[in-house]
Amino acid sequence: MKYLGLDYGQSKVGMAVGDDETSVAVSKGTLKGLSQPKLVEKITAIVNLEDIDRIVIGLPLNLDGEETEITKEVKLFVEKLRSRTDTPVQTMDERYTSQMADNLLKEVKDKNQKQDQVAAQIILQNYFDKIKQ
Repeated sequence: MKYLGLDYGQSKVGMAVGDDETSVAVSKGTLKGLSQPKLVEKITAIVNLEDIDRIVIGLPLNLDGEETEITKEVKLFVEKLRSRTDTPVQTMDERYTSQMADNLLKEVKDKNQKQDQVAAQIILQNYFDKIKQ
């Protein structure tokens, strides 16, 4: 199976891809400046073009595991995406992924351009690690 990992943000969405054969997530890029309907359209096109079998979206929770305002926005986005594709969409706890991405990118120029991609990569890698258990 082929997977698409997403780190949803209000202004940009990081992407990563991977498959269950290798269980390795690789960053794919960042989508920026799109309205939510256009974002759903673009992700649906990527899913079809790349033959994605499952979408994994990071679910932002506070440190206590409780929902925040952005959690509600992500859940609405997930529902919109589910309504536009037959590909299964599921969420994965994304606590600490941005911090982990920052730590990995300390020496990289254009860190802000890469953080969302790396966060998506970490979300998807965490998913692979979880399903292998």
